[in-house]
Amino acid sequence: MVLVLAGCATAPEHENFKQVMGAQVGKRIDDADAYPVFYRLREVNAKPLPNGNVEEEYAAGRQGECRLFFEVEPLTRRIVGWSFDGSERKCVIVPAGPQ
Repeated sequence: MVLVLAGCATAPEHENFKQVMGAQVGKRIDDADAYPVFYRLREVNAKPLPNGNVEEEYAAGRQGECRLFFEVEPLTRRIVGWSFDGSERKCVIVPAGPQ
């Protein structure tokens, strides 16, 4: 029962995370208000995709345990898609600022 309640408590934070990430699509990855810049995320990896875009990987979440991926169009540097790898508890929005 406790695990069920704990799982429910994290859902709103994760839903917020997904909404914020969805709102990044269309922004330039280098814009001051783009999530990776605003939250000063550490870029972990970048790799070319078969369609010519680049996948940029960042360490996100409370302790960098969520892997956040942005698909970026290289000429415009616009975010065209995103995904994540991590649990609902790890992939959440954390306050901006020095960490």
